[in-house]
Amino acid sequence: MPSTSGLSGARAFVGVNCGAIPTSLIASELFGHEKGAFTGATQRRLGRFEARTAHHFSDEVGDLPPDIQIALLRVLQEREIDRIGRDRPIPVDVRVLAATHRDLDKLVSEGKFRQDLLYRLNVVPITMPPLRERRPTFPSLSNTSLPDLEKDG
Repeated sequence: MPSTSGLSGARAFVGVNCGAIPTSLIASELFGHEKGAFTGATQRRLGRFEARTAHHFSDEVGDLPPDIQIALLRVLQEREIDRIGRDRPIPVDVRVLAATHRDLDKLVSEGKFRQDLLYRLNVVPITMPPLRERRPTFPSLSNTSLPDLEKDG
């Protein structure tokens, strides 16, 4: 689900697997924190969104807790982040590409995912069937991919 919130040009690529980060650390990982913002914050840490001009890939966005969904919505709408412990927002210019294996429409209906965030992320939806449903395409996929992998060693 690509969502553009910025102009194109030379950009860094920043990826993060949201499902692999413990809930207690995800805000700090994505948005950073100031020294002393919480116990154990011995130095300032920049978050993944602070690559101010970047393409940002958020994998497993369906696993984000509600408070982080709100913060991600703020990135998309306001183009700014709130670093933990900082008293003013930081402007960012990012393009967000989000992926998940979850049915976000179902999560919205269950109240587990924000409808407004889904709306912002779902600009160009790309639905991929699972590999188990694509067995007939395995030969052509391998014939296309294996020569490239062999070149790379």
